[in-house]
Amino acid sequence: MEVIRDLSKWINRAPTVVTIGNFDGVHLGHQTIVNKVKELSREYNLKSGVITFNPHPIKFFNNDIKLIMTERKKKKIFEELEIDYFFNLEFNESIANMNPEIFVRELLVKTLKAKFIVIGYDYRFGKKKKGDFELLKLLEPRYGYTAFKIPPVKVGDLIVSSTNIRKLLTEGNVDFANRMLGRAFSLEGEVVKGDGYGKLLGYPTANLKVHNELIPAYGIYATKTLIDGKYYKSVTNIGIRPTIVNREEIRVETHIFDFDKEIYGKFIEVEFYRYLRKEKKFNKITDLISQIEKDCKLAKEVLK
Repeated sequence: MEVIRDLSKWINRAPTVVTIGNFDGVHLGHQTIVNKVKELSREYNLKSGVITFNPHPIKFFNNDIKLIMTERKKKKIFEELEIDYFFNLEFNESIANMNPEIFVRELLVKTLKAKFIVIGYDYRFGKKKKGDFELLKLLEPRYGYTAFKIPPVKVGDLIVSSTNIRKLLTEGNVDFANRMLGRAFSLEGEVVKGDGYGKLLGYPTANLKVHNELIPAYGIYATKTLIDGKYYKSVTNIGIRPTIVNREEIRVETHIFDFDKEIYGKFIEVEFYRYLRKEKKFNKITDLISQIEKDCKLAKEVLK
C-alpha cells in the first residue's frame, strides 16, 4: 500500500475506485465500504484508494473529539485490507471551503481519475457539507464516473458508527464496541518506568505511555498484549489507583501473565476484551492484593 500525503506529487497515475471519509476505528461499516471498493477494483482492473483527512474535520472546526485509533493503526488496517493507495491529506481552509462540485471535479475526477466513487450513507463533503450522494449522482454524466452509497450496518438495533463506538468505550462496554469494530479495541504506546508498586504487590505491570486519544472507562479489563509480534494474556487497570496514591493521574497498567522480560522503551499494543469491574479504593493493601488475584483468575477465564 502506498501512502500519499501530497497530491501535488500525484501525476500520471492509473484510474481508480475511491472512497472518502474519516474512517476512525475502521469499523464494520467502514469495512463494508472498503469491500465494495475492492470488489469494483477487481472487476474493472482499477486501483483502489481510500481518502481521509488530517486533522479530523471536526477537530479543524474547533470541536473536541477523542479519536478511537492512532494514524499508525489506521494505516496498518488499510494495509491488511489490501488497499492500493491511502490518501492521508491535510484538511485546511481550502478543502473546508471548497465548492462540492469543484471537489468532485478537481480532486476525485481530474487528479485521482476516479471511475467509481463509494461513500457511506451519511457522508457529506465540501463547503457547509453541501456535497452528498445525491450530488454525486447528479454529476455522474458530466464527469463520467459511477457513485455507490453503502447503507448503514447494524449490530443488534444500533447503527455501527464511530460516535456510538466512542460512547461504548467511555462506558467500558468493550464487548459491544468490539463487535462494532470487528476486532478488539486497542491502546498502543511505549512502556515507561512506573513507581514499582505493582512489583511490590507481587504483580509487576507494564506502564503504558498511551498514544491514543480515547481512553476507555476506568476499571479492570481482560486484555491481550502484543509484544514483538507475539500475544500474551494479561489484565489491565485504567484509572488513578486510589488505594496506592492520592492524586488524579490516569495510569494504564498491564500485568502480563507468565512474562518476566525487560520491556522498558518497547512499543506494545494492548487489546481489550472484557470489562471486569470498576476501579475502587480498598481500606487495606491485603484486600487490594486479594482482589488483584481474583481479577487475574477471572481474566484468564475470559481469555480462554
